[in-house]
Amino acid sequence: MKLQQLRQFVAVAETLSFHRASERLNIAQPPLSMAIRRLENDLGTRLFERNSQSVRLTEAGKAALEPARKAIFHADQVRQVLAQVESGEMGRLRVAFVPSAMLTFLPRTIARLRVEHPSIQLDLVENDTQAILSLLDNGQADIGIVRHPAPQTASITLVPIQNDGYIAALPEDHRLSGCTRIRLENLATDSFVFPSESRNPTMFFSVKATCAQAGFLPNIVQHGEQAHTILAFVESGIGVALVPAMWKGIAPPGVVLRPLVKQTAASGTGLSIAYRNDAMTFATRRILDVAVDVQRALEAPAPSRPAISQ
Repeated sequence: MKLQQLRQFVAVAETLSFHRASERLNIAQPPLSMAIRRLENDLGTRLFERNSQSVRLTEAGKAALEPARKAIFHADQVRQVLAQVESGEMGRLRVAFVPSAMLTFLPRTIARLRVEHPSIQLDLVENDTQAILSLLDNGQADIGIVRHPAPQTASITLVPIQNDGYIAALPEDHRLSGCTRIRLENLATDSFVFPSESRNPTMFFSVKATCAQAGFLPNIVQHGEQAHTILAFVESGIGVALVPAMWKGIAPPGVVLRPLVKQTAASGTGLSIAYRNDAMTFATRRILDVAVDVQRALEAPAPSRPAISQ
């Protein structure tokens, strides 16, 4: 039994007319009559009582009508779901992200996806860059939001989405806290709080390279795994730190943040979207497009307000 035969049966059953059913199905009447006879032969029972004046459902036909309608409905549902998956309107995405992504574009990206693509389900997990790249490589995540510069691999594509520079984080009683901008070399004799080398090697080596370009090797006295931890160590006076500018919004009251006088080539950081080259789905493309669009909106200059006459 084919789905087409069920559609033909339902059309005749609902119209009780081979002529009107053939018009609904956009086929000629003789082939429709032959198709119904083949269906009855396949089922071994008559579905219609018909003569030159009328067409009526048999008891078997009446019993078969509702199951046939349900079968057609479920088949249409399958087609619709597959079409949504193909178009990227439906799917489940496992998204692994570094904590700092939640300070910027990721919350707005999630909100946009929920409104514009409600059939895409997100499984969100927080981790560090190294672990996220491993999850992607092992097929345990579909999308990663990682800090760059990140290790390059042949199997993973990195799409930079947000660029950021480092700023100096100082205890409020630091000798340079009154400066509006700081020369990094003036912190050469200070103790430093650094990101964890094992959990965040990307940022660890990037900060170290930034100090090296300023002409010194930092005296690292403490490591922190998360942004809040590093800033809390600075607040307690353990040392100073170089942190991404996006951390401004989470700095505690006892921490003074100051821009650097000169940003070197090594002092760039930011966020990238990572995905496996062989696992780019339509849903993955959707989240990538939305994230890029959200970040552009965040970077766009605010519209100027008209002056108010006195």
